[in-house]
Amino acid sequence: MDINALEDPDLVKNAAKLLSILSKRDNLDIFISADSSNNNEGLKAKSSTIQELRLSKKVYYTRLKQLINAGLIEKSDGIYKRTTLGNIIFQNNILNLMERLKHTKQMKMVDTLKRTKQFSEDEIVNFVNKITGGANSSMLSSTNASSTKIEIALTYQKMVSAIIERVEFCKNEILLASRSLNEIIINNILRKADSGISVKVLTDSSLVKQYFEVEGKTLKLKDDDNDKNTTERIKIVSNPWYPSKVNRRIAKIPFSMIILDGKEVGIEMVNWNESKNFYGTIFIRGDKKTSKIMQDLYYKIWDNASSELQQQGQEQITESSSIRM
Repeated sequence: MDINALEDPDLVKNAAKLLSILSKRDNLDIFISADSSNNNEGLKAKSSTIQELRLSKKVYYTRLKQLINAGLIEKSDGIYKRTTLGNIIFQNNILNLMERLKHTKQMKMVDTLKRTKQFSEDEIVNFVNKITGGANSSMLSSTNASSTKIEIALTYQKMVSAIIERVEFCKNEILLASRSLNEIIINNILRKADSGISVKVLTDSSLVKQYFEVEGKTLKLKDDDNDKNTTERIKIVSNPWYPSKVNRRIAKIPFSMIILDGKEVGIEMVNWNESKNFYGTIFIRGDKKTSKIMQDLYYKIWDNASSELQQQGQEQITESSSIRM
C-alpha cells in the first residue's frame, strides 16, 4: 500500500475502526475461529459454539455483529467465515504480528546495537542472521533506507491473497498476463474494471482450448453457421472475462505477470521440472527500471497477440468434432 494512503482521512478512520474492533479479545477469538481454510469448517451457528468460546449470548452476538458490520466475517449455510478482506487482514496482520512477537528479544537486541552506534547496518544484520539462522532478516528491513520492496509468495493461497490486496488499492491501470485463471482474482479485477480502472488481460492460448474441452461440451456447442447464437456461446465459453470492460487478447504467455499502476509488478517463478504447476510469485514495488522493463515486455506480447476469439473458438469446435468422429 502506498504511504500516501495515510493522508486519506477516510482510510485512516476505517483502519482505526478495524483496529478498535480487533483489539477486543472476544472479537479476536471469534475472528480467529471463523476459519474455513484447509480442513477447518469455520464457526458454526450453534449454541455449542457460544459455550466453546466461553461467552455469554449477549456478548457473543454483540461481538459477532461488530465483525459482520466491519466486513470481516459473513454467514453462509449456517457457518460464519472470514470474508476476503478478513482473510487478508488475518494473514498480513494478525499472523504477521504474532510471528514478530516471537522474536521480541532479538528486536530489542537490534535496538541496543543501533544505539551504541559502533556497528554498521550490514554488521547488525549479519550478526542477527547468525544467531537466528536468518529467520529475522525481514524484520530488519526498516533499517535499510531503500524504496524498493520485494515480497515472495511461495504458496498459491498467499499469491491469490497478495494479488487481491494489490488490486484493491490499484487506482489507474492493471496489466495482467496469465497462464492460469482464478475465479477470485477474476471477480476482483472485473469489479475494478467496472469502477473505471483500465484493465488489459493477456490469456495464454492453451486456456482457450481447455475452456472449450470442459465448458464447450457442457453447453453443447455446434459448428453451425445458421445458429445465430454460436458467436455469443463461443465468447462465453472461451472468455471468462466476458462481458465486461476488460480489454483481452490471446497469446503464448512465457510466464504470468501483473503490473499495477506501473509501480508494482508480480512475476511468476516457473519451475522448469513442473512448468504447468504453480511454484511461486515475486512482487517488486518501487523499482522504476524493473517496472519499465516489464511494461515493455507486456506491450510487446500485447501488440503481437490475437483478439479474434471467434476464429479460435470455431477452430476448437471443429477440432473437438473431428475427434468425436
